[in-house]
Amino acid sequence: MDRFAEPPAAASWPVPEHAAEAFAADSSGVAIRCYQWRRRPAQAPALLWGHANGFNAGCYAPFLDLLANRFQVFAFDARGHGVSDKPLRDLRTSYAMDRFGEDLGAVVAAVRARLDPGQRLHYASHSLGGIAALLLEGRLGVAPFASLTLFEPPIYPPEDHPAYERARVSSPLFVNWASRRRELFADRAALREEALAISTFSRFAPEMLEAYVAAAAGPRPEGGLELYCPAVVESAIYAGAPPARVFETAAAVATPAWLFSSDPKTVDPGHVWTPPTIRDVAASMVNGSYRIMPGCRHLMVQEDPAGCAAQVVAHALGD
Repeated sequence: MDRFAEPPAAASWPVPEHAAEAFAADSSGVAIRCYQWRRRPAQAPALLWGHANGFNAGCYAPFLDLLANRFQVFAFDARGHGVSDKPLRDLRTSYAMDRFGEDLGAVVAAVRARLDPGQRLHYASHSLGGIAALLLEGRLGVAPFASLTLFEPPIYPPEDHPAYERARVSSPLFVNWASRRRELFADRAALREEALAISTFSRFAPEMLEAYVAAAAGPRPEGGLELYCPAVVESAIYAGAPPARVFETAAAVATPAWLFSSDPKTVDPGHVWTPPTIRDVAASMVNGSYRIMPGCRHLMVQEDPAGCAAQVVAHALGD
């Protein structure tokens, strides 16, 4: 049963100026914070957004503002992120990929309670958020969406895939990088400086960088700021992706899906395995389509929010 909650205090709510409403979905005792973006006419199609590991709904505010011109937009903070619950016992189990699929099912139920019966609901996501949708349908057998627009979900290839060795080498690098992330900052200027020192973050569109700085961290009682996603959580999620066997699971997904990869011409060295892997995943799906975001790396939504929003509209609405 869904558990609804009042919005947190404005000081700790990452998207107060964008979200029209906050509510929570209960996923086996873990509260997942959800948001209804800008209110649209009831007849507007509905879209649910799932974010990447280490981010949260508020980090995508300018991008979601673009989508809110065409959709009733809903978004959520995945477990361990934003102001959703952050279980810290048994990280391997709490942040296994299957948990995110289960959580998405709870979020869908909470969103459905705010829509008209039978109203179509589309889904779009970045990175981790795409894994959740593939597991919800492919493994749990729940297919609640009219379309899936997935920007580079980190689907690791099986051992017999040509990209396996590159993926195997890359995986521990992400795990180790996340485990060492700086979590505490004196102020948002310090957070901005830290973000710009990360090569992939330095490619962000200006408005997406500012959204990250505004939403990625919240105030500490002792003063200063702390990342909403703890380093141990981000690292555990990276560690849980390879053994999840999403590659094989995706073949059971029948919902029309566009799967985007980085541009092979500009791909980040740590993600060179993703274009061929996503290409083959899409080919295994009955309604899958492999596509490339030109000139973009893994954080493509932050690099080209307008281009990514246009792809969501094109797939979901056909224009």
